[in-house]
Amino acid sequence: MTTENPDWIPKHHCLYENDIILDKSMIPFTPQLRSMECRDDDIFVCTWPKCGTTWMQAIVMNIMNDADMSGVSKDLSKSFPMLEYMIKDPEELISTMSNLKIPDVRDLPSPRTMKTHMPLRYLPKDIQEQRKKPKIIYVTRNPKDTVVSLYHFDMAIQLKELGDEEYLKLTFHQYLERFFHNNCFYGSYWDHTLDFWNRRHWENVLFLTYEDMLIDPRSHVEKIAKFLGKKLTVKQIDAITIETSFKKMEKNTMFNYESWKMTTPFMRKGKAGDWKRHFTVEESERMDKLYEEKFGGTGLQHIFEV
Repeated sequence: MTTENPDWIPKHHCLYENDIILDKSMIPFTPQLRSMECRDDDIFVCTWPKCGTTWMQAIVMNIMNDADMSGVSKDLSKSFPMLEYMIKDPEELISTMSNLKIPDVRDLPSPRTMKTHMPLRYLPKDIQEQRKKPKIIYVTRNPKDTVVSLYHFDMAIQLKELGDEEYLKLTFHQYLERFFHNNCFYGSYWDHTLDFWNRRHWENVLFLTYEDMLIDPRSHVEKIAKFLGKKLTVKQIDAITIETSFKKMEKNTMFNYESWKMTTPFMRKGKAGDWKRHFTVEESERMDKLYEEKFGGTGLQHIFEV
């Protein structure tokens, strides 16, 4: 069976530029991302998938709007677009596949708020060469919970036009093997994380961990607001902390991707430690060994249970 081969590439993915696994639907959007001209007041939320991206989007949006979201577009593809997937939901892509129009990021008003899962090497040269200094918030999450969350997300999108029946048969253990082989889309979790970790000292980069945010969300709202140059009142900080809690966000149609018609909720757990329900002892030990090989000596450390 092809799914038992961890190097097998499903039909809805491709090896982009012989380098990185991407969903085929993302390919039309990538040239603009790579060539775009940045502005110093741009705000980028950068993550490997399922590391707290939407949570950070909600925090940033609330901060930039002074805890008042009443006048903000409920369509995240417009108010906080994903640069390699600038559509509202997968069904929109299906309906426009033959006549896809790429929204022009130059049309977005400043300060532009944008997200991406693309590795640093695929981001604009303005960022890589520090010709411009947009604000970049990077969120990382422990790899065990990350791969569990990505597996459930990937299996929940079952649109036949975009999916792959063989792919949807993957067990978690088969999926994990693909992670070990860097054969998940967006490529290596390890390289992606380290590229930003090694630039954490840049004045325009704020590097955060998902688990630290879980432990003390309020102080992180304060830290992010300060990084973005926003002076908020205690009342506004408190309000944002509440509005961006998991309980609030899982019911908020602006952030819970309800329109995607997934077989399981987009916001599934929102905690650290769920990996224990999925990993065997052998798999956990294998991940621990790989973690030490990749991150040992770098100073980067994740928390695996909160």
